[in-house]
Amino acid sequence: MLDIIATDNRTLNVLTLAKKVAAFNVPVLIQGETGTGKEYISKYIHANAFAECQDAPYIGVNCAAIPENMLESTLFGYEKGAFTGATNTVAGKLELANKGTLLLDEIGELPLALQAKLLRVLQENKVERLGGHRQINLTFRLIACTNKNLEKEVAEGRFREDLFYRLNVVHIDVPPLRERQADILPLAEHFIQKYTSMLGRNVKLSESARRSLTTHQWPGNIRELENTIQRGMIMNRDGVVYPDMLGIPQTAPIRHAEPMLTESAAVAPTTANPVSAAPGDLRLHGRFAQYEYIADLMRTYQGNKSKIADLLGITPRALRYRLASMRKYGIEIFS
Repeated sequence: MLDIIATDNRTLNVLTLAKKVAAFNVPVLIQGETGTGKEYISKYIHANAFAECQDAPYIGVNCAAIPENMLESTLFGYEKGAFTGATNTVAGKLELANKGTLLLDEIGELPLALQAKLLRVLQENKVERLGGHRQINLTFRLIACTNKNLEKEVAEGRFREDLFYRLNVVHIDVPPLRERQADILPLAEHFIQKYTSMLGRNVKLSESARRSLTTHQWPGNIRELENTIQRGMIMNRDGVVYPDMLGIPQTAPIRHAEPMLTESAAVAPTTANPVSAAPGDLRLHGRFAQYEYIADLMRTYQGNKSKIADLLGITPRALRYRLASMRKYGIEIFS
């Protein structure tokens, strides 16, 4: 069974809902910011749904990571000779997920034309490979993930309303890490254990480093936390990680008794966002926190989009969408 680090009540509530829905084969839509662990929730549902069937396939498709001209053949498969270069018959991801789980990650990036074709497959429970004429029966558990507000995407004509309602039978909202504060230190300790073998020595967090971790807003969520812990472990002094080694802004002065490393200050985000959100709008504040973090990374890595996308755990294409959105809000971007 998949183990998930969960201490905070909000995370435990998400897992309770995920376990409950695993007993029923209905579509699930998981929404949350980038890096919150949506795919882990998807795997958790699959593990609980197929606890008695270890061979059930789990097939994940990142709709943002595959070029649009290849996405259709990836999903639906194709027959030999269907197009130039199709030298063999290849089963699509929908077909490979039969009798298991299909995860459509970044579903909000799916082009409108493919949304219509996917909807038809879901309605008929059948798929036809490109260039083929035989319909293949499908039975799989469908889970879709997105960091977008699909209701807004529907309203603005970028996502089909009928597909949205088809996917949104059960909705799971994964809170950002800043709203799951009790999870931060257990996750940090988990990552320390994960990377201990890489260093070949035991490393621990100083008390001030633990305070820094719990007060940081984590715009990059769990992925940012993992990267931060890796950095701190590499920069450790005598097996101890201090706040200045983490590369995150400090909310209070660091005690002089603790060693200082100047390299970490060079990559700490320092920019202020010119856009202000209403005090009660947590979702908007979270979005701007993400934008500030990305803007700082753009300056730190001199606009290297491949490097930044890798650090954020997203595709370069998804990063371009975020940069375009940032420009709309008037946020300065390194170029």
